[in-house]
Amino acid sequence: MTTPHPHLSHPKYRPDIDGLRAIAVLSVVTYHAFPDWMTGGFIGVDVFFVISGFLISTIIFENLNRGTFSFSEFYARRVRRIFPALIVVLIACFIYGWFVLLADEFNQLSKHIAAGAGYVSNLVLWSEAGYFDKTAETKPLLHLWSLGIEEQFYIVWPLVLWFAWKRKFNLFILAGLVALASFALNITEIKQDPVAVFYSPLTRFWELLSGTLLAWFFLYKRDSSIGVMGGFLPQFFHGDSRAEAGKVLASFCSICGLLALGFGFWKINKDLSFPGYWALLPVLGTTLVILAGPQAWINRTILSNKVVVWFGLISFPLYLWHWPILSFRRIIYFEEPPLKFKLIAIVASVLLAWLTVKLIEKPFRFGHERTGLKVTALTTILFAVGITGFIASRTDFSESRTFDNLSVERKGEHTVGSSLAWYRGKNDWLFLGDAYDNTITKLKLTNTPTESQIQATTETFSKIAVAGSKYNTKIVLIVGPNKSSVYPEYLPDELVPSAIKYSGYFLDRLKEITNLTVYDPTNDLLIQKESEGILYWMTDTHWNSKGAFLAYTGFSKLLNLPVPKVEFQHGSTHSGDLIEISKLKDFPLYAEDNFDVVFKDKPVWTEQKIPDGKETVFGVPSIVTNEKPLSTKSVWVVGDSFANILKQYFNATFAEVRYVGHWKHKLNDLPLELRRADRKPDIVVIIRVERTF
Repeated sequence: MTTPHPHLSHPKYRPDIDGLRAIAVLSVVTYHAFPDWMTGGFIGVDVFFVISGFLISTIIFENLNRGTFSFSEFYARRVRRIFPALIVVLIACFIYGWFVLLADEFNQLSKHIAAGAGYVSNLVLWSEAGYFDKTAETKPLLHLWSLGIEEQFYIVWPLVLWFAWKRKFNLFILAGLVALASFALNITEIKQDPVAVFYSPLTRFWELLSGTLLAWFFLYKRDSSIGVMGGFLPQFFHGDSRAEAGKVLASFCSICGLLALGFGFWKINKDLSFPGYWALLPVLGTTLVILAGPQAWINRTILSNKVVVWFGLISFPLYLWHWPILSFRRIIYFEEPPLKFKLIAIVASVLLAWLTVKLIEKPFRFGHERTGLKVTALTTILFAVGITGFIASRTDFSESRTFDNLSVERKGEHTVGSSLAWYRGKNDWLFLGDAYDNTITKLKLTNTPTESQIQATTETFSKIAVAGSKYNTKIVLIVGPNKSSVYPEYLPDELVPSAIKYSGYFLDRLKEITNLTVYDPTNDLLIQKESEGILYWMTDTHWNSKGAFLAYTGFSKLLNLPVPKVEFQHGSTHSGDLIEISKLKDFPLYAEDNFDVVFKDKPVWTEQKIPDGKETVFGVPSIVTNEKPLSTKSVWVVGDSFANILKQYFNATFAEVRYVGHWKHKLNDLPLELRRADRKPDIVVIIRVERTF
């Protein structure tokens, strides 16, 4: 779109908005470095969303009205604003990653570099894991998910506004309807798929559109509305001036906004369903602060303070730099960084951010000399970085990027071969690596659990046991043994298990709890594995149908429960989750490790999903009713992926089985759910894999 004007006009600079940016970025940095200090610091990203929506929409509205809007100049400004710092950080991560990362880690980093360059990080991360998963801490470019959502908004929304403006649509109503639809999708889907809601642009755009609605209000209605509202205030002002009342109202809005943000920083945490309704706190808080205007007392004296504004001016590169520094430290040492390093990391991030602004951003961002050349150069470089990342993500580095030949020494007893996620044992057996719950570290007993960790687990199960005893409900914990515990003979020679089990520190204490039965089937499986055949899939982390049945039989005998009569026959080959994790191609598979179950008396059951149940690796919460049960008892099952193959045996045995959900999400809620249940279960079974202790 060509216009007679050479440049887009921009709104008057507001230092208080840079101050608000400072609050946003410092809250995110604080959360990432000290999550226990500010549990809700991650909502600083939501503050950024509202600010971005407000500023971008203000520019678009003003220039559409003046007839000066130009797509080419709008996106050229985006390129000059975003690309310089992003390019530097992506290249720095790629270079440093080459020296410290193992093969699959470097592949993943390269994929994230490509995604960051293409502004689709949120979509790629969506497909991998949740933002709050432990593995997220070792993704140096995890934080680019928010940049992806912003840029996707920048691509779509200007086109929508321009199209609507050309056809004389009411832009406020349009923005409001889209925002409501996005917010409604966020609310309806948060329980079903919280990871999708967190990363999806469709469930996040309402936050940026809140800024859009605010921009429209500022341009067309603010002065008149503030004046009218001020007229309703008591006449306690000099000269009975509505202007004076308006100032008080503006300051009140600013105070309320900051209180909402402060409450969000304190109250919101990673265990809540976020964004959901909780995202209203940072969105409304930010909206109120911006609405108050630059003359509100807090905006004028605190947010416009030179030091605060300075942090706002470096907020974007500070956001880009801080997380890779913290993440690479966790990767190298495989542990939470100490306080001293975190403080150094924050200082280093601030210094790098300032240098990036001074030496990189300003030469490209400001001035109109050779603008076209700058945009072309930046676009070309970012495209090249993205292509390099894409190619590297698909290159096999298993020979060159092993633990033994890394340039930077990695600490800990956490790897075998070229991956933290998996390793190859003898006779084509694959095992889970230390990237998952420090599996190897625990296997070798390099570290022992702290008393506080043991006590926390004990207290959780004690509360459940006490609640169960009130309702005559028996509580049972079934442990899913690691494959390495049952088949240590297939471990690599350099990996020698400890004679003392890490999980034993927890289980010994749990066995002392009244009304809690703890069943660890490891010894039963060790005794029976020679006569019963292979009990775990060779290329999977879990027991197979026969191994699960033997464990279920041991549990049933312990509680004097009936066991369904079954037969087993070898089925087809099973590829397994370790094939997916390792991405090994043409790896040998064997039918001997896979069994199909044949029930002698075929059970008949019906399954009904529990409304609003949260789907996890445990499956969707549901209730199963058996028409021909072996036992009239009702059972609740709380578990993890190890429970999935046990479900067929539970379903065949009991009159009713309620699959409550994953233990990570349900253990703390079980006492309350038991109290609220109209019909109390006879047994609550908790199934938890050994490595999670």
